[in-house]
Amino acid sequence: MDRRNFSKSLMAVVAGSVAGGSGLLLPRSALAQAPQPRSFGPGGAPFAADRPIALVGGTLIDATGAPPKPNYTVVTQGKRIARVGPAASTAIPDGAEVIDASGLTIMPGLINSNQHIQLNPLYPAPAADLPLDQIKARWENNFAKMEQNAFIYLMQGVTTIRQTSGPWQRLLPMKKKFDSGELAGPRVMLGGTLLMSPQHFNEYIHDSQTPAPTVPWLRNEFAYSVLENVERDMAAFESEDFAFWKLYMSDAIYDGKNDFSDKQLRRIIDRGHQLGKSIDVHTGPHNAGMRRMLKFDVDTLEHPFYPSEIMSDDVIEGYVRKNVFVASLLTVMVANAERSTDPHRFDEALYFMSLRPDEYRLLLQYRDKMLFNKAHPKQGGLPIYQGNVKPGEVGDSFGLSGPSYEKLMQRRETSRENMRRFVKAGAKMFLGMDNPTFLNFTQEDPTVAEFSAMVEMGMTPMDAVLAATRNGAEALKMLDRLGTVEVGKLADIIALAGDPLTDATAFKRVAYVVKDGVRFK
Repeated sequence: MDRRNFSKSLMAVVAGSVAGGSGLLLPRSALAQAPQPRSFGPGGAPFAADRPIALVGGTLIDATGAPPKPNYTVVTQGKRIARVGPAASTAIPDGAEVIDASGLTIMPGLINSNQHIQLNPLYPAPAADLPLDQIKARWENNFAKMEQNAFIYLMQGVTTIRQTSGPWQRLLPMKKKFDSGELAGPRVMLGGTLLMSPQHFNEYIHDSQTPAPTVPWLRNEFAYSVLENVERDMAAFESEDFAFWKLYMSDAIYDGKNDFSDKQLRRIIDRGHQLGKSIDVHTGPHNAGMRRMLKFDVDTLEHPFYPSEIMSDDVIEGYVRKNVFVASLLTVMVANAERSTDPHRFDEALYFMSLRPDEYRLLLQYRDKMLFNKAHPKQGGLPIYQGNVKPGEVGDSFGLSGPSYEKLMQRRETSRENMRRFVKAGAKMFLGMDNPTFLNFTQEDPTVAEFSAMVEMGMTPMDAVLAATRNGAEALKMLDRLGTVEVGKLADIIALAGDPLTDATAFKRVAYVVKDGVRFK
């Protein structure tokens, strides 16, 4: 079938559909007979690439670094991208599902390099001071929401996530359901759990005042792997189910005995690299911890924009020289501060429509505390999570033990300055949002916030697009399969109703989502 006949056939099916009330409108030049049975809306489970898909006539940002290409067409066949070229000369196969992409931006599916399907933004994770029955009940509620969370991410255009920590026994079955097409969700690349030294774990439960009955659950069934014996305890994470390993270092400055030794770190890192895994590291929130990890061959760096102190030039330049990928992760660092500037955002319908009544009441308690703190900016603040004190009440066991509103704003600026310094130094950034961590709500379009932050802190919009696509694939050692729109790569493609290079809010309008050659939106 040539393009002229195809265009005639497409216009007829659209005309009939509009008459029947589907509401889908395409240009008159595309009208004709109906060439395929299911042209409007995605199908259901089991999800499989059962026909070619053609996104026709959009502006292509292929994430190779090339400038945008207007009036381009992308065709998928099976799980792969089969054709990419100008709309006027790119053939569309018989039986293809055709999507009119005129006025849209076609680009690779987003790769969120730090995201979770099991967290709840109403609670810190893991809130380790709770009694065992309460913490288990809270997490069972979180686990029940994993399928819905994954679906939301996919609808937001995220086709691949690095699940950087979590209870792997609960996450791995979900990953396999997404991979098999049983459920709709992003491609989940697991990092297993947070790899901790016994010293760090003991410090953590001490500082968190974890009840004794909760400790075994936290150690064995939650998101931590406490490595008493490196070789023995790492064996569970050597399979291909785990794409990378994440080192979780203590917040305390290393004194030679309060965390993994240099020898232990080298054994973990060398073993991971032998197995083809990337090594991810969450350092302490200070120059000392960041500087120490420069001695080792880590691949990716998490949470470098802590508000505790300004990062030194030598530390930043060290990571740039070693070509370590640096996760953006600014919105999570400033979530409390950003929400505290405008607590009345929680009055909006998107919150009470998406939360249970008890959850929304809890959010209103947080809002009231934020309003109290903002009204008294110089004094110590009410902790947002601990205690349920409303303005005017007294007797909170935590008192005004949180940071003042002014201090919160100062810490926000420190985090922002640290990101500016990394960007200015030329760090290789990749998109990470860490949602839905505490107060880091999915309802607030985290892609828009993080993309905007990258640009505001000095990246060009195109570099921010690359951070959200190509760089994420490269960090996963999957650039040969993901991250760009090129022939032969996996067909992970999204189309936005807008131009992300001129308006970050285009990420709020993800019109189409294709993953592995399957249309999900």
